[in-house]
Amino acid sequence: MKQLFQNDFILEEGFLPSKICQDWAKTIFQHPKIFGPDVQPHYGQMAAFYGMIEAGLNESYYRYAAQHNQFLIQHFPEIEDIIAYAGQTILSHSGLAPDALPVVPRDAQYFLMAGFNLQLATWKLYNIHTDTEGLIQDPQSIFNADTRAYSCVISIQRTAQHTEKRGGDLDIWRERYLAHELDGFYKPDGVYARSKANRCKIPYDEGNLIIFDSFMPHVVLPFKVKKKQDRRISMVVHFNFREHSVKNPFPHLEFWY
Repeated sequence: MKQLFQNDFILEEGFLPSKICQDWAKTIFQHPKIFGPDVQPHYGQMAAFYGMIEAGLNESYYRYAAQHNQFLIQHFPEIEDIIAYAGQTILSHSGLAPDALPVVPRDAQYFLMAGFNLQLATWKLYNIHTDTEGLIQDPQSIFNADTRAYSCVISIQRTAQHTEKRGGDLDIWRERYLAHELDGFYKPDGVYARSKANRCKIPYDEGNLIIFDSFMPHVVLPFKVKKKQDRRISMVVHFNFREHSVKNPFPHLEFWY
């Protein structure tokens, strides 16, 4: 749907109350076998997506996604309303009524509805990227200018290092690049941007909500922390517009993690 916004972002500072952020962080740290890629998760959400899908273990991903969705609803009861709000905000920011399209899960049972990133104690990688991994079901969509995909991130906990060199903060370039256009964004080293002209520094304070065009390059600034309890935590959910799908044979915004 061409009416949906592109090459832009939405920032709502203090969207999620501090009490909820702190309660969520406590719950996440109480379940080390589920959250975090470095804690040998039993069925961890990060392992489910980044490990099982990339390893071709699709049937395992489906089983664990269904299990994890129930866990999310039980332990983070606000999450469904937050997802609905984010979808409606995408529509409103595009000049449409907040109920102009249904906001529905990619598949209520077989895809993660949302997730939490509990990041490593030390994050050294400077990785400017776009968020198109969730479009792998329709590979041609990452080359199509009509594709509308969005990333929604809520800061649950900052790193203890955020005051030093803005460690853990999020920078977004207000520039839109399809998959075959990214060579024009990077320097020849393939790491750094050719220009800083459109680079926006996003405050990543606790509770901040950021929604942005997934085709806009962005980067989490490197950081390090001394204690596990100081790790950076964020909630993440992705959206994209679909004309129709097998499950939802009508125009809609679908979400997944």
